[in-house]
Amino acid sequence: MSQLGRDIKLSEDAASEAMIREFLAQHSDLPVLGEEGGWEGREPQPDDLHWVLDPLDGSFNYFRGVPLYGISLALCRGRTAVFGAIYDPERDELFSGGPGLGLQLNEEFITQPAPTRQMLATGFPSRADVNVTLERMGELTARWTKMRMLGAAALSLAWVAAGRLDGYTENGIMWWDVAAGLALAQGAGATTILCQPVSEYGVNVLVER
Repeated sequence: MSQLGRDIKLSEDAASEAMIREFLAQHSDLPVLGEEGGWEGREPQPDDLHWVLDPLDGSFNYFRGVPLYGISLALCRGRTAVFGAIYDPERDELFSGGPGLGLQLNEEFITQPAPTRQMLATGFPSRADVNVTLERMGELTARWTKMRMLGAAALSLAWVAAGRLDGYTENGIMWWDVAAGLALAQGAGATTILCQPVSEYGVNVLVER
């Protein structure tokens, strides 16, 4: 285990990414962008399809034995995710779907409950300015009944898509953390999906059911 500021890297991150990259190489010739290893294969043109992988989202949770983490894989064209899959090993739940594809849980289509504005998930990105983040969280609490911080952006978005949470927002989160979840939200028919690039791989995200 190594730690840089508020971020953490585990051997499990690298091992998971290596295993998934090997599988993708056997079944696809598309380039892969992974959190641990960057680009593998040719770096695509803006309109080329490619994979975006977060091999262990919620590493700190995993390290501390908190059962909130997952594996996230998205098929993307530029900064648009056209298909996403997020696997939650603790609950053996595989969320999959995308725009025009609906949302599936363990290969069965699910219907989301009617949208409400009660539970908002957010996060505290390791690269974020502490004071700015705290100020923003204070503003959010006035507009939502409850706020939840799971420590796993991918899982948060999967739960929003499935109707367990009602919204998710985070500034400065990394693209591989949210790409698959954004595809799931589109498949589920979320009413608001905003994703604004703020750096090479950093984005500001807002999703509401």
